[in-house]
Amino acid sequence: MWFDHRLVMRPSPIHGVGTFTTQDITAGELLILVTGGLIYTREDRDLGRVRLAGELYNEEELPTGELIVTPKVFHYYINHADEPNIVDLTRHPASTQYVALRDIRAGEELTARYL
Repeated sequence: MWFDHRLVMRPSPIHGVGTFTTQDITAGELLILVTGGLIYTREDRDLGRVRLAGELYNEEELPTGELIVTPKVFHYYINHADEPNIVDLTRHPASTQYVALRDIRAGEELTARYL
């Protein structure tokens, strides 16, 4: 997991909590890179083999039917916008790579278009 040092979480006027910049960002810059996570089956979860503080993780289903969890940090708090300023280049549950679509000013909230 890697996050640009210029990112912080703050209350968002869009929805609850958001990810914001503390300094200007240039178009094309990598801002967030997350790969991997804890992978397990529904059976593992249901039988208590995997015990997590659920509110701290984002769980998604992989194409194989297995589940993957990653900690809820900056990438989890990217809110939707019709005209986003960042994009996830991977669009895959086991990997996230957000880059700036355009120059982003200090204090601006990072937003992406949800599919």
